[in-house]
Amino acid sequence: MTAWKRNTNGLQRAAQQKAERTKQRAEETIARFIRERRPITFKGVAQAAQISTAWLYANEDIKERIIHLRSQQAPKAQMAVPAREQASNASKERMIAALQKRVKEQAAEIRELKRQLEVVYGQLTKQ
Repeated sequence: MTAWKRNTNGLQRAAQQKAERTKQRAEETIARFIRERRPITFKGVAQAAQISTAWLYANEDIKERIIHLRSQQAPKAQMAVPAREQASNASKERMIAALQKRVKEQAAEIRELKRQLEVVYGQLTKQ
């Protein structure tokens, strides 16, 4: 038998080109996010560049760059709820009391329906 020497140079070259294009897409996406002042996250970059997050984490220099840029971003300020939308303690207590009353009423209704059901079952067994 003859041992064929496999020519994998073309495959290796194609894989290397694909990796370079993927890295370029990631770099361009990060640069665009910086220009647009968008938050830089692994998920955001992966979605925008159509790359898996696993690839981003596996590529050390991209991973370090995203982590570094993410740490430089200002933390999101907590959005303050307008005063007119904030429920006061008194209104919260009223809502809780109303809900508790409703639960008690429904429990009483359930008890009454169960009692009525027992009566009907009793009448059916007498027949």
